[in-house]
Order: sequence, then structure tokens, then C-alpha cells
Amino acid sequence: MNTLLECSFLIPVRRDANQSDGQKHDASAWQWLKSELFALFEGATRDAGLHDGFYKDPDTGQQIADKSYRYRVAIPESRLDELRQLLTIACLIFGQKCIYLSVAGKVEFIEPPSHDTS
Repeated sequence: MNTLLECSFLIPVRRDANQSDGQKHDASAWQWLKSELFALFEGATRDAGLHDGFYKDPDTGQQIADKSYRYRVAIPESRLDELRQLLTIACLIFGQKCIYLSVAGKVEFIEPPSHDTS
């Protein structure tokens, strides 16, 4: 039997107001995420309710409150980079500076792809 890691991540219901327009995501963004999770990992769970959170914005220093959906997937450790890559793209699609990812209790922040060409 393969040992799987529980991975959870948070997607705020609105785009980042300092990076984007702060508006709610279109249904097409949520459908994209669902389709990608199914194509890559053959399933996921999204909590029914929203999670209230807050954090210090690294650019403004201000406290930001948000509401997020939490998704969970169980994947082998060998496929973690695939999830990280998906969330890197999700940063762009969902207009986020980063996405909170917890892998078996260890937290990391996934950022959008760098446009640095150096």
C-alpha cells in the first residue's frame, strides 16, 4: 500500500486587492481548479464552509482579513512538485501573491511564477 500525504491549501474567495481588483472569482476559475485537481490527482475535497483568516500583507504591512475555501488532496510524496506547480499557476488565475499550502502539517507559501529572466 502506498503511503499518501494529506495536503491542504487555502484559496481566498476574492482576488488580492493590492495585487488585483479584490473581486470575487468567476465560476470558471473554480471550475479550472476542480478540473485540474481531478486530472492530476483524481479527486480532492473542498470544505463546505469558508475559513476566516487574517495576515500581514508583506507589501503594505497592513492586516488583511479574508475568507477562503480549504481543499485537501492525498498524494504520494513523489507528486508534491506537481501540486506546487498547480498552485503556482493558481496564484495567477486567482490573483494571489501566494497560496498557503500545508503538507502533513508543514506549511509553505506558494508564489506565482517569477518573471525574472536573469
